[in-house]
Amino acid sequence: MRTPQSHTARENPPSQSTLEDLRMPVAAAERLDPVREGPRKAIMKLRSFLCALTAGLSMFALVSPTADAAIGPKHLQKLAQRQTQLLLQNFSDGDLASPSTCNEGQSRKGTKGVFLLPTRYDYGGDSGDVTFNCKVSTRAVLLDLGGAAATEDANPGSLWTLTTTQEKLRFTPGNLERICDDVLNVFYLTPAAATVDGQPISGTRISTPEFVATVRPSATTLFGDSQDVGHPGKLATSFCGWKTTLRLKPGRHVIVVHLTDTTQNTITYNIFVQNSHRHHGHH
Repeated sequence: MRTPQSHTARENPPSQSTLEDLRMPVAAAERLDPVREGPRKAIMKLRSFLCALTAGLSMFALVSPTADAAIGPKHLQKLAQRQTQLLLQNFSDGDLASPSTCNEGQSRKGTKGVFLLPTRYDYGGDSGDVTFNCKVSTRAVLLDLGGAAATEDANPGSLWTLTTTQEKLRFTPGNLERICDDVLNVFYLTPAAATVDGQPISGTRISTPEFVATVRPSATTLFGDSQDVGHPGKLATSFCGWKTTLRLKPGRHVIVVHLTDTTQNTITYNIFVQNSHRHHGHH
């Protein structure tokens, strides 16, 4: 389970949960004393965002349907899946956010009229502020406000303990959505603090059905996981967290998101929305 970005919950999660530190590998979760260590914000082997939408129809055999219901509007679930695919497809070791530039992996026209903004990814324990300068042709952008992605692996010792039943689940297809639902209800009780042009914004809780994400060899652990499960470069994944779609007028806008784990990290988007009705050469 790897976390993309995370923020500190404003409420304390249940003390009985055996949840991992944001900056630990998931297997370490089982070694934590939840009372002595205290519940910590976020998850590391969760994460937690456009690869080719044709990520191989045959790959859907990797993803087993589950009884757990996804959370949130379906159109937002689909956008969250695509944003997570975009993140994982472009992530390399050492990246603080992915993609590393706004237009990597997608055109200025975005996905179905919505531009998918890059996502902060607390994967290797790195911290720091990130700034993006984005030029888009859409009037809507998808913003991540904290979340995680559960990705599959073949390690039998990589387990998640459900806080509701204490059942231990491996990170395998068929379990990922259940794990992500649990994480959402424990760690992501509220969205990260964020503003657009100085005005506070909120978001919508999202948990997605499992889907297939592409990972690159330069993301060594994720790619290693994909090799271990027998389909190099592909991982079954589920996203859980907070998203919001912002409608922006043509012109310049500034979006700021404050994500915190053990330290506070700020991600800033300087966005210029092009006026689609404007003729080239006019200023």
